[in-house]
Amino acid sequence: METPRRTVLKVLSAGAVSSTKLLRAAASTVCSGTGEVSTFENYSFAFFTPREQELAGRLMELIIPADEHSRGALAARVPAFADRMLSTGSERTKTAWRAGLAAFGDASGSLSLEAVLEKAAAEEDNPKTELGRFFVDLKRMTVDGYYTSEIGIQEEMGYEGNRHLPSAPKCEHPEHGAG
Repeated sequence: METPRRTVLKVLSAGAVSSTKLLRAAASTVCSGTGEVSTFENYSFAFFTPREQELAGRLMELIIPADEHSRGALAARVPAFADRMLSTGSERTKTAWRAGLAAFGDASGSLSLEAVLEKAAAEEDNPKTELGRFFVDLKRMTVDGYYTSEIGIQEEMGYEGNRHLPSAPKCEHPEHGAG
């Protein structure tokens, strides 16, 4: 017996409606009220424990610190970005992040966190230790979170996309023939 076409369409549209509701609910936890920019302003951490959240934030701020050039990883809410990515990631990734943060926490018992991070960063091109391997993932997550934030992409990089420009801005760089 064949299923009537109308029945199939009803079932598919019911699934689409419930999926849309789920997507909107998920988006509301990370997106602003206008839907224009995801600021993680009202974000509730789902993956990191409070201790992991604090440690990840300190490490991320050491990678992209607040200075005269940038407001830093914490202002850009990079730990919330990382938490969101990890909370929806694989169990293998979650386990690796928990182990990596624990390794940094343990190592910082005898050295400063800055010294541990510097030691791990020295292995970036050819990681040999757990800290070195985790540093690669930590740095990648930090950079991705920062440069997809409003602070990183708009304030620091001066990105003007996603808006109508009546003409292309003129290049003022002397090396490009401006003048």
